[in-house]
Amino acid sequence: MPMRRQLSQAEVLAAVADDVFALPDQPLASLTMGTCLAAVASRGLGLASLVSHIVPGLAPARPKTVPATVHEALRLLADPAAAETDLASVALAAANSLLPLPEDVRDGAGQDLLMSLGRGKDVAVVGHFPFTASLREACRSLWVLEKRPRPGDLPAEMAGEILPRADMVAVTGTTLLNGSLAGLLSACRDDAVVIMLGPTTPFAPGLMRCGIDVLAGCDVPDPEAALAGIRAGSCFKGLSGVRQCSWLRPGLAV
Repeated sequence: MPMRRQLSQAEVLAAVADDVFALPDQPLASLTMGTCLAAVASRGLGLASLVSHIVPGLAPARPKTVPATVHEALRLLADPAAAETDLASVALAAANSLLPLPEDVRDGAGQDLLMSLGRGKDVAVVGHFPFTASLREACRSLWVLEKRPRPGDLPAEMAGEILPRADMVAVTGTTLLNGSLAGLLSACRDDAVVIMLGPTTPFAPGLMRCGIDVLAGCDVPDPEAALAGIRAGSCFKGLSGVRQCSWLRPGLAV
């Protein structure tokens, strides 16, 4: 069966960066780093999960100097020393602070859209999300691929075997940070629907050109409330001041 075209992680990150560099640069007004999330303020407030929060044993890292502009921060993505560290999180948060909210974005959590699109289908989820149990009831088959498997999960190393069997694949936006997104995309069938979930997810058209059909990220209508929660160590699930929303590839049937 047809598979998606092969891309490198650098090519996927470059697709995001190209969308951001095409926008007028903005001063980086502030950088806030909590326990779980990084937040960058420019045109808006952009969020990204911290790599040190999702990778056990990795020490937190801050830029030695705060970048002056969003474009300067985004160049961290091309720095080998920043790859798979909190510096990459800062770069993605900066990208999210500048990328505009698409006009045809839909309100609602990505997990609800995943539940609707995956009903009665074979679904693979990369990462053990809190909604896994309810999703399992809706799907014909559900495979959960996890680096630290819980009961019922499969090892992440089985992605190459499992993903080609899935009608729908859900990945977290942190796959942009941990170096795994390109390999996951290349293992998906060409006709599979791929959704990216979580606050790190950029509303970047380039990701759709890379093969992602739904970008389920967030907007931050109340930056002060969100920043207060981030400083207090809140993770996204408990964060105030945010609005979850999804952007669908044109023509995608729901």
